Amino acid sequence: MNDDGRRSSSPPQHRGEPDGRINERRQRQEDQLAATVSRLIPKPGPKSFGFLVWWVLGMYALFMAGAPYRPTVEEEQRYSELMNQAVFSEDMKMAQQQLMGAQRALDEVNLWFPSSSQKAMIPDAKDRLARARTVFDLESKARDDLVSEAKSTVGIWSSYGIEEVRKRFWDAYQSGKDFAKRMTFWDVMFGMGGRRDEEAWVSMMRWVGQIMMNFTLGLGSALISFCFSLISMIWEYKVGFASGLAFFFVAMSGATAMVSLFIGGMYGTAVGGVFVLAKQAQNARLEGRARPQQRRYVRHDQYQHTD
Repeated sequence: MNDDGRRSSSPPQHRGEPDGRINERRQRQEDQLAATVSRLIPKPGPKSFGFLVWWVLGMYALFMAGAPYRPTVEEEQRYSELMNQAVFSEDMKMAQQQLMGAQRALDEVNLWFPSSSQKAMIPDAKDRLARARTVFDLESKARDDLVSEAKSTVGIWSSYGIEEVRKRFWDAYQSGKDFAKRMTFWDVMFGMGGRRDEEAWVSMMRWVGQIMMNFTLGLGSALISFCFSLISMIWEYKVGFASGLAFFFVAMSGATAMVSLFIGGMYGTAVGGVFVLAKQAQNARLEGRARPQQRRYVRHDQYQHTD
């Protein structure tokens, strides 16, 4: 008040302080959020550079690398002859037909409620099926040996081996994605639950996290399945230890690089989305705190002018 008892109409000196505190708090929270995200980003260094070089070489081997070995004309002819013998084997076809016929004969007498005559025919039918299966297994082994001999003729580093290993990887890769899609479908069918009072973005992040987990498990299992398939393939081509180990390293590097690209891109996109949502939520919370303080100071100014 003045000496004459009237209120002073001069504005308070601390009117600009709340806005300064809000901006300071907002800047501090943004710095904390940026620091949290920056910790998830790999730092430049020898390890990061080595990983980058390995990843580039793996992607090159998977998509662009050609076959380092070109079979001769004689080797390709020998390969075609052996593969034709394996595919068009008359003994194999006959063994398969006998096996199917023996199985059909057993199914005709081995019923839920067979008659007495059918019961008497069951032991002979089972023996016939067992003999047919033994012959079929022997012919299958002979066919597999021919295929293995044909593959060893051209070598695993030829275009035949490169194309086969790529096909095996993409089949396993697609199988892993199909597994993740089925898991996501069942999650949608049965629902993942959630409280009614939780915010929409929290529920959305839960769904995104579950989908990411499904694809991580699916592609991880696909990579393991491809690893065992690759070992079987190296065995079929009858590769030496050193050459097989080198081929295994190159093939697994390409497969791992592709899986890491998919999973890394998925998680990177998710982290970016979380960063944007968190920043928006912080801004909205700070603005909500600022409005009551602004309204209080406006009312204070109004009281001063009315006095």
